[in-house]
Amino acid sequence: AMMSYPDPTPSSTDRAVLLDILERSGLFAGLDLQQLASLADSMDLVTFHKGDVIGAEGAIANHLFVLVEGSANMLKRINADDPTSESVLLLTLGKGQYIGESPLLEGVPFTATLVAATEPTRALRLAHDAFRVLVRSNPVIAESLLRGLSSELRAFRRVLAATLWTPIEAARRNSLTHNHDRDAPTTTPAKKTPQAIRMAVFDFMIHERASFEAAVDRFRASTPEFADGSYVLEVAYFEAKLDASTVVLAAGSHAVCVFVNDTVTAEVLTMLSTQGVRLVALRCAGFDRVDLKAAAALGIAVTHVPAYSPYAVAEFATTLAMTLNRKVVMATGRVRQGNFSLHGLVGFDMYGKTVGVVGTGKIGQCLIKIMLGFGCRILCYDAYPSAQVASWPGCTYVTLDELLAQSKLISLHCPLTPETRHLINAETLAKTQRGVVLINTSRGALVDTRALIDALKSGHVAGAGLDVYENEQSLFFEDHSFEAVPDDAYSRLLSFPNVIATGHQAFLTEEALDKIAEVTLLNLLEAVVHKVPTAKLVNGVSA
Repeated sequence: AMMSYPDPTPSSTDRAVLLDILERSGLFAGLDLQQLASLADSMDLVTFHKGDVIGAEGAIANHLFVLVEGSANMLKRINADDPTSESVLLLTLGKGQYIGESPLLEGVPFTATLVAATEPTRALRLAHDAFRVLVRSNPVIAESLLRGLSSELRAFRRVLAATLWTPIEAARRNSLTHNHDRDAPTTTPAKKTPQAIRMAVFDFMIHERASFEAAVDRFRASTPEFADGSYVLEVAYFEAKLDASTVVLAAGSHAVCVFVNDTVTAEVLTMLSTQGVRLVALRCAGFDRVDLKAAAALGIAVTHVPAYSPYAVAEFATTLAMTLNRKVVMATGRVRQGNFSLHGLVGFDMYGKTVGVVGTGKIGQCLIKIMLGFGCRILCYDAYPSAQVASWPGCTYVTLDELLAQSKLISLHCPLTPETRHLINAETLAKTQRGVVLINTSRGALVDTRALIDALKSGHVAGAGLDVYENEQSLFFEDHSFEAVPDDAYSRLLSFPNVIATGHQAFLTEEALDKIAEVTLLNLLEAVVHKVPTAKLVNGVSA
């Protein structure tokens, strides 16, 4: 229930501040001081304590609230039909922001719950009945409200107009400056107007161009709904990563396609929802940067590409391991300088060694098969053990502590979750044998970088092959060769001769790129065209 505490009549100074807030709120732009005062006289100044519910989701709202002090959190249930469902934070509103303008039209419920976030939180409250009386007696105020709402609508229309999805406009806005509809027919069937399906692709990189565009062409030609002219697929590509500052580029789209370092927070999802986006299609396996609870609350489906090429990643992990073990980088550098000494280049046989595999999904299983081919003994750890893997000769599921203690080589292939963040830390590294080799081609934040640096300095860790890094979003997939690396911890890692670091390229094969594009488009077809419920999406992910 809503709890409010009417304030005493404000002083003249306070009143001037309140009138200024009303004027700046945008709803009542254009009112003179006398009209604003008349409006303020019809409103209550109320105080809420931290945690008080200002308006409840689903309840019929009959007040407009304009915040004048403090802040309020906008929460939305993951399952709107279940009053006991968990709620997620979408936005935090501050001074001058408002909620409840739609409920001024009688019978409209709150679409989210508003909760006071500070102590105190104060707001001007206008009752629906009082508003109707005010409008009837003072039409100028009604006109002002319409102007305010119209101004916001025009602003949104300008944004929409700036991102119209005609092929010419998409090509003009595309920072890669190439024609995405070069093979489009010059004439279209006259029988019916096809329905456009629009997708905005963020963090689009030059190495993806050929495979993704070819997949789009094949999809248009081979998918019946598009081949027969019922639908047309319009794709716009943006080099920019998706975040709160670039979300405007998705205006008018049905889906956004994002990569590993795009930011898909509750705030971004809320803005995407207001722009009509119904699908976040990840063209990668990981989804740790997507607020899945907020997506569910907003009715936005989330899909990913769970297995684009497990072989690519497993083979790359093996490459890192063998390159470290046999000191290939060091040896190559010496030979180029005319130094053919073998001092310091001694490695070890993989045959007979114990390899620890953390995470036995598709990639982990591919690595296990490779290591079994070397003649290794395999220790496995996974929160959900595979009966198939357990049946393989030479493979044994053990506890994480047992794996750490017995493995000469440890390779990480598990997802990043709150439970696995910094799985490799000072405490777990201390449990490994001296001279262990660590490989990470999964997610950077599985490893506590500072703890790894200390273990490398002490010699406890003999080598580390890292294709990922916990703070990679500010570094990877960009050219920083003309500047100092702005991350001190990463620079320190790069200074070790027994560290091989690459820029999240383990997946990067022709086959993987083709599969990523193909599955991403099939996810779009299923979620947007066929409108399959989120829970039944083949590659859907949920909280």
